[in-house]
Amino acid sequence: MLEKPSNTVIYFAPHQDDELLTMGIDIAASVKNGYDVHVIIVTDGASSNVRLRLGNREFCDQCGEQHVFDLTKEDFTATRDQELFGCCAALGVKRENVHFPEERIVDGNITLDRAKEIIKGFVASIDPEATVCSIYPNKPEAHHKDHRTLGLAVKELYEEGVIKHIVLMEEPYVAVEVDHEPGEEPTIFYAPDDIAKQLEEAVASYFLWDPANKRYAVGFHSVPDEMNQLKTEKALYYHTYE
Repeated sequence: MLEKPSNTVIYFAPHQDDELLTMGIDIAASVKNGYDVHVIIVTDGASSNVRLRLGNREFCDQCGEQHVFDLTKEDFTATRDQELFGCCAALGVKRENVHFPEERIVDGNITLDRAKEIIKGFVASIDPEATVCSIYPNKPEAHHKDHRTLGLAVKELYEEGVIKHIVLMEEPYVAVEVDHEPGEEPTIFYAPDDIAKQLEEAVASYFLWDPANKRYAVGFHSVPDEMNQLKTEKALYYHTYE
């Protein structure tokens, strides 16, 4: 798998589930290869329409129950964070190595300047020599604005010399649909059996439906096709920078 030139690898994701869908294979591989792995989620993840769907009083074919769960944005963020913690544990990341900014960005409102500020702060405090990983900033129309902006922030900091080593990864559901410019095609890595098993356990955290314990399978309700694609294909699409 990808060799990193530093002992520390920091993964920056915009929302809870992006760390799995886009970077989960590399996260698990980095942990297995002995790197000090950190995961940072920069937004509160509260703008997903799943929050409103959970309280719409309609029967849900996905979970087999009526949606009668009126969650505040704070409650919704908390349940998404629990999905994240379960996912990261399955990938081998220590709980103390899962981080959030002191002031999390409101979902859907990542700006380039704020993203760069957050990234610089974590890199400086964790390891200035760290390899930084995030989402490849593909064409604007290809994916969520937050994804592209965070990836652009990492890339610009690398070009400015603030970050020394980066790897940018494409969302599998974007990588297979976008027409890449010649020379800009991602490298593909397929997860070996041991990591594939971890991925299935990580996906299970996002599929957990247990309202009595405040688990509402947000990832499952939000992006079931993408989650199932990851379980089926187990592919990582990445770009390295020298």
